[in-house]
Amino acid sequence: MESDRVINLLIWVIIGYISGAIPTGYIIGRIKGIDLTQIGSGSTGATNVLRNLGKTAAIITLVIDILKGFLPVYFSIKLQPCTFLVACVAIACIVGHSKSIFLKFKGGKSSATGLGLLIAVSWKVAAITFFIWLLVVITSRYSSLGSIIAIPLVPLWLYLFHKPIPYIVLTILAAVYIVLIRHKENIQRLIKGTESKIGQSKNKD
Repeated sequence: MESDRVINLLIWVIIGYISGAIPTGYIIGRIKGIDLTQIGSGSTGATNVLRNLGKTAAIITLVIDILKGFLPVYFSIKLQPCTFLVACVAIACIVGHSKSIFLKFKGGKSSATGLGLLIAVSWKVAAITFFIWLLVVITSRYSSLGSIIAIPLVPLWLYLFHKPIPYIVLTILAAVYIVLIRHKENIQRLIKGTESKIGQSKNKD
């Protein structure tokens, strides 16, 4: 019985990882004859897509990257009663997006995929988080700064909305990973004043 639970958990984690690992921005770039991993920040996320492929490609990338996080977590919530399993699936989505097996373990910053899984867990918290991100981006024009400020606040909002402990622990781990690890270079550039703002030259990052 215990082995069945472990196998079930592994299956769901693999589903979450594969979903997150789908390299949306990279695929769109290849269709246009551009390898996103070799230009700009090297990220396959929507911000690098915007700078190098334009608004339409960036919107498509953003929507699909959100769905990559939303769908596995949503269905795991609906089909599985275990909040720990759901949290593991969510973490797998984030890791999959940033360390894609299809891109030799490269990828994006996981912010959009993180927003998708957050919508599945609590659309209210997702809306608050997106609003804070948008407000920071509009006032500063730094997409990375929006993520760096908005994401660490997510565990607080989940706690205030009385969400399960595994979800709060998940978002703490996700915040550490996305902000301190995936945005490490962005933080360094923000401190130095060399971080690119939205709308700047497409090859400067």
